[in-house]
Amino acid sequence: MSLSYRLGSNSLFIRPHEDSIEPKRVVFLSTEGTKTEVQYFHFIEQYREQLGIDAIIHIEVLRRHDTNSDPENVLDLLEEYIHFRENNIFEKSIDSLRIKEYPVDFIKSYLEDPSNLPQRERKRFEAVLMEEHLDLLYLDFLSKYQGKDDAFGVVIDRDCGSHSLEQMTSVQEKCKAKNYLCYITNPCIEFWQLLHVSDVATEYAESLNDILENKLDNKKNSFVSNLLYEKTGQRKAIQTRTFEKFYLPNIDLAIKRAKGFATSDQLLEKLGSNLWELIEFLRKSNSV
Repeated sequence: MSLSYRLGSNSLFIRPHEDSIEPKRVVFLSTEGTKTEVQYFHFIEQYREQLGIDAIIHIEVLRRHDTNSDPENVLDLLEEYIHFRENNIFEKSIDSLRIKEYPVDFIKSYLEDPSNLPQRERKRFEAVLMEEHLDLLYLDFLSKYQGKDDAFGVVIDRDCGSHSLEQMTSVQEKCKAKNYLCYITNPCIEFWQLLHVSDVATEYAESLNDILENKLDNKKNSFVSNLLYEKTGQRKAIQTRTFEKFYLPNIDLAIKRAKGFATSDQLLEKLGSNLWELIEFLRKSNSV
C-alpha cells in the first residue's frame, strides 16, 4: 500500500462540514508540537476574521500519528504531504486498497459518508483502521482540501538543549531553497505566547538569559512555561476562554514586541520568534 504512513490523526478524523466555504488559499503547517501549536493555530483559524484575515484564507496544521518531532522530521512530514498531494497518491491507491479484505465498494461508501454504513460494520472497520494507523477520512480530506495559491511551512522551536545548530541550520536552508515558510521560536513556542501577555523586554529585563536557556525545574517544567503559567494559569493545553482572554486581544501587541527581539536570520542564536511573520502573511493573503 502506497498511502502515506505518518499523515493521520491520533483519533479518527471528523470530516468538516460539507458546506464549508471553498478556500482561496490554505497555509499548510507542519509543527513540532502536537498540542500547544495545534491548538493555537486552530484558534487563529477560528477567529481569523477578527484578526483581519480573510474568511477564505485557511490554516491547516498537518496531523500525524507518530511522536517524532525533531526539526528534520517536521520538515519530512511537510514534504510527505506535498508528495502525497502532487502525485494524487490517494486517488491512485484507493481502487487497489485492501484492508483486511474489505471490498473497495465498502471503502468508497465509508469515504462518502460513514454514517450510511451499518453501525456495527463501521465500528469494526474503524477498529481495523486504528490498528493499521490509517485515517482514510483524513487522507481523503487532504487529497481534496486545496486552494488556488497554497503555501507550505514548518513551525519549530530552537530548543538548543535538544536540537543541534547543524540540524536547525539544515532545515532552515532546505526551507529557503524550496520556498517553504519557516517559523522558529527561540527557545520555544511558549515564548511567543508570553509576548501576548507581557512586555518581556522590560518586565524580565534581568532574566532574558534565563529565558533563552530555558532550563527545566525539578518538575520538568521549563523556565518560560513557568513564566507563562504565572500569567495565564495555563501549561500545554489552550482552552477557548484562555485564548479569548490572553491571546486573541493581544496578538498585535505580541507582533510589536516580537519585532524588538531577534530577526529571522538571528533566531538560531538569539532570543525571539518570527511567528509574527505568519500572522502578517495571512493578512496579506487577503489580496491574493
